[in-house]
Amino acid sequence: MKDLIKPNTLKRGDTIGFVSTSSPMAGLVNHRVKAAVKMIEELGFNVKIGNNALKVNSYIAGTGRERAEDINTFFRNNEIKAIISFIGGNHSNQTLEYLDFELIKNHPKILMGYSDTTVLELAILSQTGLVTFYGPSALNQFAENPKMLSYTEEYFKKAVMSNQPIGKVSPSLKWTDEILDWFKKDDQKRARKMRKNNGWQWLFEGKAEGPIMGGCITSMMHLRGTKYWPDFFGSILFWEIPESSNDFTKGKKPEDIDACLTDLELSGVFKQIKGMIIGRPFGYSKKQIEELIKIIKTHTKDYKFLVLFGVDIGHTDPMITLPQGVRVLIDSSKNIFEFVEKGTK
Repeated sequence: MKDLIKPNTLKRGDTIGFVSTSSPMAGLVNHRVKAAVKMIEELGFNVKIGNNALKVNSYIAGTGRERAEDINTFFRNNEIKAIISFIGGNHSNQTLEYLDFELIKNHPKILMGYSDTTVLELAILSQTGLVTFYGPSALNQFAENPKMLSYTEEYFKKAVMSNQPIGKVSPSLKWTDEILDWFKKDDQKRARKMRKNNGWQWLFEGKAEGPIMGGCITSMMHLRGTKYWPDFFGSILFWEIPESSNDFTKGKKPEDIDACLTDLELSGVFKQIKGMIIGRPFGYSKKQIEELIKIIKTHTKDYKFLVLFGVDIGHTDPMITLPQGVRVLIDSSKNIFEFVEKGTK
């Protein structure tokens, strides 16, 4: 992996830019855009929205060139200190050929999002060494009703507003994967229902330290076989599960994840990594979780790395913010998941 470049820590009064890297959702749900802006301002920041971020072009927000133009523009603009994706999608890969990686390398700043934003984060990390951040998106977490969940806010601040490493991660007390219809504005009628969090579990035990990187497992697969695929040697791989493309209230089926894990294994990733961290599954029944765990164990049992399952990462809420490429420590004997290196300077 390239030597890490770290962006500056965010401080109150800084300006954050919102971009649409894939989905056109920001152009369709104005009340969520307003809520996200309001939350960012309450945190003490200013907001700018990309020129193409509210475009609606069928299933994408503008062309790949237009979406990349917003990203390049914000990296070039010295006023912008962080760039946060409005939401994910499935076509962030269309921006890659238009991104100015030399510009990004020479003007390092925070880039954050999750789901399909994985593609940008890993591509930028692999091409420039810039630490990117797998964390909250504008329309989802910052626009939460009645406000951003406190756990998500806490880890956002620890990741990008502190001069210290995030430190030890603790599981959230409550979580949700409930979907309320944004188009009917059901999300404005009540807060989402939360349920008790039983914490994470160790599928295979051990101890490891290394740079953490990964993201949404299906989005990662867009980069496999390209020059943007990162070097996972010695790393702690994290991954999580997105919504089903057929039913946004359900997660990708276990058999789909089985195929992705096979791809990772065939790519040699499992021979390179020191550990694996898996986000809490979205939209899964108890039976599906049991099936998924069985699949994971089948793929990983012949390797020597430890596996931590059910962490607050990804498509369920709340979530932590992960600086991609920084060192973490995981130790099953002490039940520790700890960031030992900070992601900003």
